[in-house]
Amino acid sequence: MDLGTLGPPATLWRRWTLLAADHAARGEPGAEVRRSDGCAHLDGPDGAWLRMRRLVGDRAVLWGHHPGLVSDARFTDEMRDSAPDWAWDPDTAHAQRQIGFLAWHAHGQWWSVPNAVPAPVGTMLAPVSSDEALVERWGGLWPTADSRSLRALLQEPDRTGFERLVGAPGAGRAVRQVELGASWSDHRLSGTATANLRAQVHAQMRVSLELTDRGHPPRPPLLRQWARVHGRGTPLRHTVCALGTGRGHGLAAAGDDNGLTEAQLRTLDNVLVELRMAETDSHSGAWLFAQVTGDGRTVRMERAYDTWPAWYDGPGPAMADLHSEMTERSPAWRPRWSGLLPTDRF
Repeated sequence: MDLGTLGPPATLWRRWTLLAADHAARGEPGAEVRRSDGCAHLDGPDGAWLRMRRLVGDRAVLWGHHPGLVSDARFTDEMRDSAPDWAWDPDTAHAQRQIGFLAWHAHGQWWSVPNAVPAPVGTMLAPVSSDEALVERWGGLWPTADSRSLRALLQEPDRTGFERLVGAPGAGRAVRQVELGASWSDHRLSGTATANLRAQVHAQMRVSLELTDRGHPPRPPLLRQWARVHGRGTPLRHTVCALGTGRGHGLAAAGDDNGLTEAQLRTLDNVLVELRMAETDSHSGAWLFAQVTGDGRTVRMERAYDTWPAWYDGPGPAMADLHSEMTERSPAWRPRWSGLLPTDRF
């Protein structure tokens, strides 16, 4: 089986939830969405099982055990080397269990360890591998139902549709599974996973290079005017992170400024906010960090649009702010590290 044929997490989760609803309607174990852990469960013969959990940002984790799968130190090392931190997370409940298969979905693609999906896993996933597979299964279980009503139930699973097939008691059990599936359709990343992902993004930002020089002058007229009025002829340095200003936050200073009074800082920040607005391009975006330095005679400004520069030694930007900035840019102007960000807001 090619994991890519399963579709995105939302599609696979919908089918899995409906398979669980089918089992619940008939009063049979083997597939369910559990309230206790928010995972979709699928149990097979000989103690085999699969679990799925959806996460924000079009992410998902799929893991399982089967007597025929190798689960040794080599497999564990490969899993830890290959899987992202958010997939290898105690919060997903697989780190404490012996597993022989791990898959994860992010940025529109599935990956797995081992790379080729083992045949036992493919067999277990077969009932949820496609809408057609699920309709065919239902057709065998409920031969009196026509395919049109089964396909309608696949798209709009409701109590009325299940009642036509299995009666009121079974429909009630089925709908409870559908409701559980909806309530657990998205997990936030755990605190551990979020911290690991943020650290990874920040590390990539620090070693990246600027995509190109945006062509803004090192001594913009507005800054020169500020220096003539407020500079006082003394050396100065002021370094800021501008991410978050779009959400009403102020500039975040690095904390190592020198040569500036509180009044100077306040007026200089006003200048930087105005400059950032004026220098923002609808395609290439806005600068993330800026540094103003002066030697008592002249002042100059450095900007970082795509990296976390060495000259900014302050608190790192939040991923929600980075996401907001990157979605405002054209794809060609998004640095490589932006691919690590979730596809929706935290």
